[in-house]
Amino acid sequence: MGERPARRRRVLIEDARRNDQYLRATWHDDRGQFVISTWRADVCTGAARISAADGAALAGLLVDGLADAAAAPAAAPPADGPAPARRSTGAAALVDRARRWLAGVLAPDRPGPSPRPGPPPADAARRRRSA
Repeated sequence: MGERPARRRRVLIEDARRNDQYLRATWHDDRGQFVISTWRADVCTGAARISAADGAALAGLLVDGLADAAAAPAAAPPADGPAPARRSTGAAALVDRARRWLAGVLAPDRPGPSPRPGPPPADAARRRRSA
């Protein structure tokens, strides 16, 4: 059997305007938080640390946006160019799966898939440091 591929800890996304700006998201397992940073070329221009719970809210927003994009009617092709590629039903199905999973994570009292164990609550971490 093959080995499980390593989990991603960082993603770098180029700005849609293709202007040498990037968004970088990094998961810090030891702190139980994400760092979302903006970059111009190789210079960090700003960063925010967000908790895993806030990361779930951000993921929910992204999934909703993907669902809207998948459901949007295809734009009319330009008169002098090729027709745009059609969105696959596979992408829409993936968005639906992600939305159902996130609904279970964000509303744990409803039946749904169990989220992966997360970091300990912040007050537990504070107690460990002060001990």
